[in-house]
Amino acid sequence: MLDDYRRARKRGIKEFQSDVQAGRYPYPPALDDILKGQGYQGEVPIGTTEIDLPLIAGTRTRGRQNSFSSGFMPLQEAGSEFASKWSDLIDSQRAEGIREPIVAYEYLQRFYVQEGNKRVSVLRYLGQPTIYAKVTRVVPMPSDSQAYRVYQEFMRFYSAAPIYGIVFDNEGDYLKLAALVGEDLDHPWTDEHVRDLRSLYGVFAQAFRNRHGENLGLSEGAAFLIFLKAYGFPAVERATPAEIDGYVARVWGEFVVARDGGHVTYLEDPSGGRPHLFPEVKNLYHDVVHPKPFSLAFVYERNPLTNGWTLLHEKGRVHLKARLGASVMTRAYPDCADDEAFDHAVDDALADGADLVVTISPTQMRSCLRGALAHPGRRFINCSVSLSHSAVRTFACRTYEAKFLLGALAAAMAENHRVGYVAETPVFGIVAEINAFAIGAQMVDPYATVYLKWFSAKDYDWKRELAETDVRIVSARDYVSPNDPTEPWGLYRIGDDGVAEHLSEPVWDWGRYYELIVQSIRNDTWEEEGLARRGEALNYWWGLSAGVIDVKLSDAVPYGQRVLVEGIRQSLLTGRINPFAGELVSQEGAVLHESPERLSSKEIVQMRWLNSNVVGRLPEQRELSRDGLEKVEVSGVIPLDLEQLPHKGALS
Repeated sequence: MLDDYRRARKRGIKEFQSDVQAGRYPYPPALDDILKGQGYQGEVPIGTTEIDLPLIAGTRTRGRQNSFSSGFMPLQEAGSEFASKWSDLIDSQRAEGIREPIVAYEYLQRFYVQEGNKRVSVLRYLGQPTIYAKVTRVVPMPSDSQAYRVYQEFMRFYSAAPIYGIVFDNEGDYLKLAALVGEDLDHPWTDEHVRDLRSLYGVFAQAFRNRHGENLGLSEGAAFLIFLKAYGFPAVERATPAEIDGYVARVWGEFVVARDGGHVTYLEDPSGGRPHLFPEVKNLYHDVVHPKPFSLAFVYERNPLTNGWTLLHEKGRVHLKARLGASVMTRAYPDCADDEAFDHAVDDALADGADLVVTISPTQMRSCLRGALAHPGRRFINCSVSLSHSAVRTFACRTYEAKFLLGALAAAMAENHRVGYVAETPVFGIVAEINAFAIGAQMVDPYATVYLKWFSAKDYDWKRELAETDVRIVSARDYVSPNDPTEPWGLYRIGDDGVAEHLSEPVWDWGRYYELIVQSIRNDTWEEEGLARRGEALNYWWGLSAGVIDVKLSDAVPYGQRVLVEGIRQSLLTGRINPFAGELVSQEGAVLHESPERLSSKEIVQMRWLNSNVVGRLPEQRELSRDGLEKVEVSGVIPLDLEQLPHKGALS
């Protein structure tokens, strides 16, 4: 109909004028013009396939380029032959549909039309999502650009799963998508898997657009990965459009947090920086109005009988109960490593009235997020740092403060200026602990050298290596292993007879930490912090000043060294000393920081450099144990080749 053409032309003129005013090219760009300056390797016939109309970027040649606006709306006069043919075409589409595929060239996942410009124009005007096309791929010239590397990965993806429309901006995202679907990029996927993924993405993209996701600052592809990570492909692959829309609504907060790389706000004191007026009166009001005990569910990945980290938190749970008595109820769910056990524990806890679900390992975050999205409005918390999520808050201790004290003590006790440090896994926060220890040692003894080893590295004997270097003072595992309680731990000294003498260790008061969290919920600080920081991931990152971490010295530490540690401790508490303020020098000799102000929380947590007096390096992927790889995949500070992961994870 000619009326349709007039309306379409009106839209086209509006687009044209808008582009001109903004200084943009007002017509569809021609691929020939793009290739003039860049060249290409060759052309590969793809065949006839369904492509997304939004991915059609322009025309193959200039030809009738000026007949359309940049969005393929018509520009010629309503009385023209062009207008008549356009109107006949829209009538045909309404009567029987456009069946003849267009001819298009694909370059870097965008399509340029050689035949069928009016068909594209009509279907875009009608709001159709896709069109059939005979596609020829134009292979770009090799380069070191991010765009080319992503496109190479896309071509691998397409050879395994011939789907156009799922567009990513970052290298590795197609590998992650394949892993989330339970596939890889080296073998053809089943037709059923391809069909299900194409359909799911189409429904998701429509739900995303319906909520104006284009204004969010996050691409559809990036949002789709977040969606799949949160729910899992098996749970959503056959969901109805209405169900998908509901899932998208629940996960929207994760999209907001993820834009710009994911922003984490570190709250470094229990009040969040905003103390309440008359807290005693407010707490009394809550105790009177809400006499029901506050209920916490502790969902553990492992068992406290066999895992030292879990045992520390279990002791914290018991201490919390002892401190707050009948005003709290707690329940522990051990051995919830697999999804089924975790989900069962969460469902049971929430049915039992849990006010807060606590998880204690970064490797639980994906399960924790899934539980939080399945139960909107319920509180979930995970012991980790720098994992940015909206539905799950995170908490951790500034353990680097305790390590700074231990480093000072180690240097004071090392007669030959040599100290050993055995780190667990190269994840967020661990490098800061290594450096704080090394800086503390260097402050006491400028000649102190810290020899770095890794528990998570496989097939090497760090004890032998330290002994061969004549290291007698060692900082090893921070807590006793229930499986081997005789293994030296904390900071210890190795005597001439080879016997380890315990000197000191970091001490976490998780009971106090959980008590402060409960108080923040009861006095509404939790709620206020969330409202004040919408669109941000919140991480409670408390330290010595909050009384949640400290060091304990054994009787073997001489009086003078005890006084030294206490003096540095008081200086830390008052802010007169901080390991990451002032001049910081890396192994390479580069001065990384000179300001008297401390590094930012993000710079500390995500630290990847090692201090100048550290001998050693961060391990490489091939050197890590399977358990270490799983932790690094979630919150690691070293790069990973996802294809080399033994479990094909890509879930971080």
